[in-house]
Amino acid sequence: MPKSYTGSVATDQALAGFTGGAVSTIFLHPLDLIKTRFQVNAAQKAPRLGGTLRSFQEIYRGEGFRHGLYRGLTPNFAGATVSWGLYFYLYAGIKARMPVDPETGRLGPSQHMAASMLGGALTAVVTNPFWVIKTRMCTTKKTSPGSYQSLFQGLTTLVKTEGIQGLYRGIVPALFGVSHGAVQFVAYEQLKYWRQEAKKKRWEKNFLEEIRGQANVPLSSTPAAMESSEVTGVSMDPKTYEKLRETRLLEQKPDWETLSTVEYLCMAASSKVAATVATYPYQVLRSRLQMMSTPQPNGGAVTTPYTGVMDCVRKIKRAEGFLGFYKGVAPNVIRVLPGTCITFLVYETVSAWCRQHARYGLDE
Repeated sequence: MPKSYTGSVATDQALAGFTGGAVSTIFLHPLDLIKTRFQVNAAQKAPRLGGTLRSFQEIYRGEGFRHGLYRGLTPNFAGATVSWGLYFYLYAGIKARMPVDPETGRLGPSQHMAASMLGGALTAVVTNPFWVIKTRMCTTKKTSPGSYQSLFQGLTTLVKTEGIQGLYRGIVPALFGVSHGAVQFVAYEQLKYWRQEAKKKRWEKNFLEEIRGQANVPLSSTPAAMESSEVTGVSMDPKTYEKLRETRLLEQKPDWETLSTVEYLCMAASSKVAATVATYPYQVLRSRLQMMSTPQPNGGAVTTPYTGVMDCVRKIKRAEGFLGFYKGVAPNVIRVLPGTCITFLVYETVSAWCRQHARYGLDE
């Protein structure tokens, strides 16, 4: 059994993801609200320069802090924490069941992508109801007629008025959005792997220079050489390995799986930017399809102005142009960069804490 704090690596990952998602959501919800309002604004043809700051000021002055900038926090918090926790749990669990490359002992990029997409798809199905309520609360004022006042009231009202299918409005673009997580995590895992390998090779070089005064060590097929390769990652002759044992340097071997805070932040930001640019339009489509129905003067209700994904794509392209698919991208980038950095930093910190305080798998 691998080292873990809870008894399951996947559960450790879920705990770390849940915590990271909670922290970032609480701090950055106002930007998420502004982004969502931009996304559903069909009247404006193109994003406005400086619109994020103006919107922040207008919402604060007109609706207040709690009921304005933080409206919709509850469904956003529930969706984000469940999404991150469940995603990391599924992602780690799926990877654990995949065969590793016998040469490297690691999974390949295609396996990381497959695990990410499968975990993301399952997570999207489970959490979509939260995002429907969040979209509708973020795009309506608390005092607006028919607006949702809470997560629970929103869910019950939605089921009563639109049925179970109402909980899954926007699920098709949400599933398209699985590619966002796939791009992000493949990039993140690859960047982390490259950095860990570079750190490991630098340590090996310094390690060998300290032992022998030189970086080149003759390879050997003796049992001692094979044992040295398993322990240090470097095959060396028996005399060198015995000298290594005597110095106790093996006990000082660092954990190169754990990188520095700056390294984690750089990798998280880089992977998130790549994923955001590549997949952002799906968020606009999802928000448009999840909009609240507009009441008619006679007391009836009409459905949202889009009959489906392709109808939404055609109408946005015709009325708003290509930039219509990138509405809200500015507050989104402002939000996701610190948000992703916070989430991954907390995630990696909690993961490292779980490894360091492992209560299971210590005999391996």
